[in-house]
Amino acid sequence: MNEILFHKLYFINEIFEQKIKAQQKKMNNISRGQGRVLAILKKKDNISTKNLAIILGISVSALNSLLTKLEKNGYIVKESSMEDKRVLLVKLTEKGRNFEIKPSVDYTIFDCLDNTQKQEFDKYLNKIINELLNDIKKDNPEKFEKTAQKRNNLIKELFDNDKDNMFWFNMIKE
Repeated sequence: MNEILFHKLYFINEIFEQKIKAQQKKMNNISRGQGRVLAILKKKDNISTKNLAIILGISVSALNSLLTKLEKNGYIVKESSMEDKRVLLVKLTEKGRNFEIKPSVDYTIFDCLDNTQKQEFDKYLNKIINELLNDIKKDNPEKFEKTAQKRNNLIKELFDNDKDNMFWFNMIKE
């Protein structure tokens, strides 16, 4: 049964990926990663590349690839910090501020479930997510905890504990 469940989740992911790629074409070929960068910068502009990578949970080199494309297309600019020239700050341009971010999937897909089923499904997803996180944590618990704490502190600091901004970072419950 585990194998069947895994392949069903994998199949759902493939369908989401197809829908995301179709939506990407409508959004001037902005990738999901680039969209995430723009969404965060719309919430809090002028973030260092290091902090942005921590918030996104990706490496600085992976982030720089996204930023290069966004900068080339005129959505962002990178500038050295006045306090420390080694620190690169990422800022939205007028084009970036005006870019409308649309969901890449239609959230009504869950309308096939009633509210009780949605709540149960949410519990099951949280269990699976927590199991996956615990599995990752086993490899290097100190690094995992340090990274998670650093990310959480940074998000709280940058987003001033704004409930709307914090929702996406705190949506997984045990």
